[in-house]
Amino acid sequence: MTDRPEDRADREGISCEEAVERVYEFLDGELDDGWMDRVREHVEICRRCTPHFNFERVFLDHIRGKGLRPEKSELLRKRIRAALDSE
Repeated sequence: MTDRPEDRADREGISCEEAVERVYEFLDGELDDGWMDRVREHVEICRRCTPHFNFERVFLDHIRGKGLRPEKSELLRKRIRAALDSE
């Protein structure tokens, strides 16, 4: 029986939950080298996390492309949270 990539990631690296908890710090390059490597390795082999990370990367790139800094805009943060909560 062959392991699925996400099963192997859970056993050998970090879990999906650990990777997703660090998605924004990872995408912003704010993790230390060890965590950056672990998250990168997880996302490279996990079919469940890769689409999530790709979506978040595109989302952040779009916001930055509009000249917005999400960490500095409380109104933007509230609007995004409200939109996500209504889904």
